[in-house]
Order: sequence, then structure tokens, then C-alpha cells
Amino acid sequence: MHSMSLDPPNNARAARLREAIEEGPLKAYEIADRLHSSRTSVLNWKKRGAINVDNLRGLSELTGYRFWWLAFGEGPKTIDDTAADEIQVADSDNIANASPEHTRLIKVLTQATQSGRLNDQMAASLADFISGMMSSRSQTRED
Repeated sequence: MHSMSLDPPNNARAARLREAIEEGPLKAYEIADRLHSSRTSVLNWKKRGAINVDNLRGLSELTGYRFWWLAFGEGPKTIDDTAADEIQVADSDNIANASPEHTRLIKVLTQATQSGRLNDQMAASLADFISGMMSSRSQTRED
């Protein structure tokens, strides 16, 4: 499998996970216990940024940091960090429960990011593409 340098300064997801674990309401060992993970796994999340979707969801719920922000660095950082004029990022559980295709999309994006195959520029282009599709659909409906 393709891998990239996972040094903490070069890994934005690791920095976000580290922040949630270190600044959140629980100690790392409490997070490990509640998510039925090892303490070593939690330390590795902080160091490498590699975490499976279920643990990322659990970490989000335990710390109050939003799933989407932890995974991709997009949207409000915490549940309390919402601006009135900001588009709300849907909870990942709601997205995943929408359909099997939505679940697959989240898994593919997560795997591509974790493996280093989806870099920041590609993620931005993909987000722009999806936003453009949504805008086109809105305009078509209005016509």
C-alpha cells in the first residue's frame, strides 16, 4: 500500500486528532476505554492520523469535535463553533444513513485520505466539483 510521511508536523489530520484528544474533556486512556481501543491506538491516532471511521465517529462524540472537521479539516471545529451564516455540515451518521452509496463515499474519501492518495489539492478540487454540481442542480430546478 502507498504510504506518505506521517510525521506530526506534516499530517494535518494527526494535528486535529491530537487537539481533540488533548483538549477534549477526557484523558487519552478514557477515550481508549470508551471506544474499546488500546491506549497505543489512541497514541497512534495522535501521531499518524490514521483512524477508522467508527473510532473517528466515537472520538467526535466523546470530545465534542465535529466528525467532518476531524476527518477533513472542513466546517466548524466543534459542536459549539457554528456561525449563524455558515452552512451546517451534516453529521456523518446522517450522511452515512442516507444510503449505502453515501456510506461508500465516506469510506472511499477516508481511505484515500488515510493512504495519502487524496492530497489537499485533490480534496479541494473534489469539493469544488461537488459544489458545482449542487449549484447546477439548484439552477436547473429554478429554471
